[in-house]
Amino acid sequence: MTDSATPSASPHWPEQRPERLIVVGVDAEQRASIVQEVAALAATMSAGLICAWVDSTQVIYGATLDGTRLITPLDPDQAASSSDAVREQVRQHLDGLLADSPVPWRLETAVGDIASGLTDVANEWDADIIAVGGRRPGFSGWMNEVIGGSIAGHLVHTQTRPVLVIPGTTKDD
Repeated sequence: MTDSATPSASPHWPEQRPERLIVVGVDAEQRASIVQEVAALAATMSAGLICAWVDSTQVIYGATLDGTRLITPLDPDQAASSSDAVREQVRQHLDGLLADSPVPWRLETAVGDIASGLTDVANEWDADIIAVGGRRPGFSGWMNEVIGGSIAGHLVHTQTRPVLVIPGTTKDD
């Protein structure tokens, strides 16, 4: 159910998929420590990392008979290229964060509700764990949680697989 524009021969992904997989929710403005901590965990588990970016500015509104999903932006004035630009920012962010990591990784894209999108990616790849960052610190993080709810909370209550929540702040903050 993902909409992956990642080439099948990603330079960071082996031909044979790793036996164990961790799906981690990512975005372009995410704290570096979240992805790096999950990558360190993946290394200790000899697991691969599926970095899942969910484009919440678009939704699936149906499917054709051949299974092709019909996707539309929530904002009718939004250009499709804006989602492509953000996806490219996410990919570049990950390239920088994981440049020295020995963990095989790839970027997958889903659309719609973030918790549902992460679930779809985890189901598609039969992941062992879903990892997400905790609430962002400060007023804006609090407002996001009040308005949209906690992604981690949604996942914890709906998943059959373990959910790992990486704190939104670190000791150095």
